[in-house]
Amino acid sequence: MIERVTVAVDGGPASDAAVEWVIHRTRSTKLALDIVAAVGLDSELPTGAESHFRTPFEDALERAKTRVRAAVPGLAVTTTILRGLPHDALITAGLRSDLLVIGTNKTSPIAGILHGTLALKVAGQSSCITVVIPVNWAPGTGQVVAGWTNDPTSEQALDFAAAEASGSKVGVMIVHTWTAAPTSAGTPAAIVDEIMTTNDLLLASAAYRVETAYPNLSVTQALHPGSAAVAIVRAARGASLVVVGSRGRGAIAGFFLGSVSHDVLLNMPAPVAVVPKWDAPVDVYPEILDEDF
Repeated sequence: MIERVTVAVDGGPASDAAVEWVIHRTRSTKLALDIVAAVGLDSELPTGAESHFRTPFEDALERAKTRVRAAVPGLAVTTTILRGLPHDALITAGLRSDLLVIGTNKTSPIAGILHGTLALKVAGQSSCITVVIPVNWAPGTGQVVAGWTNDPTSEQALDFAAAEASGSKVGVMIVHTWTAAPTSAGTPAAIVDEIMTTNDLLLASAAYRVETAYPNLSVTQALHPGSAAVAIVRAARGASLVVVGSRGRGAIAGFFLGSVSHDVLLNMPAPVAVVPKWDAPVDVYPEILDEDF
């Protein structure tokens, strides 16, 4: 099977990192690549006598295509200019893709609010897996870290994480967290122990499922109390990839991505793959506008 990958470029260092990540991926995955540039509705393309000049968007596409073909001769590569609001255009491109890859200039949790918004919006609504690549990405041999909880979306994310780890010949760590109750400080010790034991069994069951499917894969487990996002980010230091599921709930019920995937993307310990909830599209957060990124 050939994986259909779409990578977004704008000529900047973040999109260069995204292209390099895709090139690195070709070492373990057979893929066909579409390099896209999203042109905003207010951007004017040359017409008339100037129409034979290449636009900055075309320059970015051509430079990326040249880089890919030099690194991976024979790879099927196409280029596409998308018109429309950037996040809508990329979400639409994702409809024909297995993987949508976006670079981000986010360099700190604070900077993430300003520079990571496009990635947050796309990951929140994309119907395919979205991989967000930090601008400072470099190839590594770290393990794949999967954030997991006992629900179908997390199971899909774990399946993807295990396949990625197996293909890259690295290990996978499954991170699961638990909380006793909203007033956990007053929760009886016996109940806390029971909750810990139950969650430990659930995590062990998830690990066993992966080990059965991938007998040669090194699988480790990490069970922590408290915030899932904090536990995932801490575990992912030095990781080659972080995989989380998106359980987006809309603006009223919570973050448009779900709080865990949202917070992991704002802290970017490594490339982050967001696996969508397959049964329904996710509503984008209405108060985040294109001007925000």
